[in-house]
Amino acid sequence: MDDRKMNILNAIIEAYIDMPTPVGSRTLSKEYNLGVSSATIRNEMADLEDLGFLNKPHQSAGRIPSDKAYRFYVDEIFKNFSTFHDMEASLKIKDKILYNSSNLEDFYKNTVSLLASISNCTAYLIAPEKADKKIKRLTLVKIDEKTALLVLIGDRGVMERYFLDIENIPNDDFYYIERVLNEKVSGIDFDKIESLKISLSDNMVRHAAFISNIIKIASNFNKKVSSIEIYYDGLTNILNFDEYKDLEKAKDFMNLVEDRDSLFQILKEDNFTSDVEVIIGSENSANLMKENTIIRAPFATSYGIYGSIGLIGPVRIDYMRLVKVVKVFSDAVKSGLEEMWGSTWQMMI
Repeated sequence: MDDRKMNILNAIIEAYIDMPTPVGSRTLSKEYNLGVSSATIRNEMADLEDLGFLNKPHQSAGRIPSDKAYRFYVDEIFKNFSTFHDMEASLKIKDKILYNSSNLEDFYKNTVSLLASISNCTAYLIAPEKADKKIKRLTLVKIDEKTALLVLIGDRGVMERYFLDIENIPNDDFYYIERVLNEKVSGIDFDKIESLKISLSDNMVRHAAFISNIIKIASNFNKKVSSIEIYYDGLTNILNFDEYKDLEKAKDFMNLVEDRDSLFQILKEDNFTSDVEVIIGSENSANLMKENTIIRAPFATSYGIYGSIGLIGPVRIDYMRLVKVVKVFSDAVKSGLEEMWGSTWQMMI
């Protein structure tokens, strides 16, 4: 494609992203400095339509971009992809996510909530299936007289931490409880935790409720490591787009996202070929996604945690901004998980 056609196509795409009405040659001539006449623009638009980059809506003099046009536009963006690495922005996002995150679930929920708010799209995060079968280690850390940190580590490295309320537990009793629980829980299969019986001496019976709470948490850890988790937020953001003014269409989209099994089948991806991937309209395999775009990115840490994060919106979205947003968030998730795990290890040492 020559430079003139490329400039005209980019102008049409940007005009249509800004305002979802068919774009005409007069609009381009007046509002974009293309350096050619309205007649020349009209001829070039006709060529672009013949090439499959533009569509002409019924009874409209203007044109709208096709999925092929958006693909060309996104591919051009990725030629300058290095500009999407913004570590300063990633660090700010990481700090916001970590502020109210006491465990992995909080972290993931805070991430998608913030991404949905910033992107104005539906945000999602796929946390990996965890292969842990046993608890390798249980650690209790006394933060102060009223708060303790419980850390559970699986045999494949998955770690969860929980803040517990404590009251009137002397230090000797506290560390005795940790030692007994660690001996009883470590190395046993998850499916046996719930039925675990612990004999308490007379002077330790008064802490039975505290001990039972820890056993219950360890049992829930069993459930957490057994399946892939999908977190999402901003489901109703789709209503902000003209493409979803049809409430039946919006309802179909919402039902799809809320069906976690179907959503996972659409969004799962183990073989990322780049730092950020964009799937546009008809490129999606699911029929209900063929009028939407998915922008997604993988994340991985040195602690063996991996997954993917992304957003879903109509095909007519601000790709230049949102590709960068997804990249910033994937970097923030990686560094946030590293920091969360690192601080936990430091408290345990």
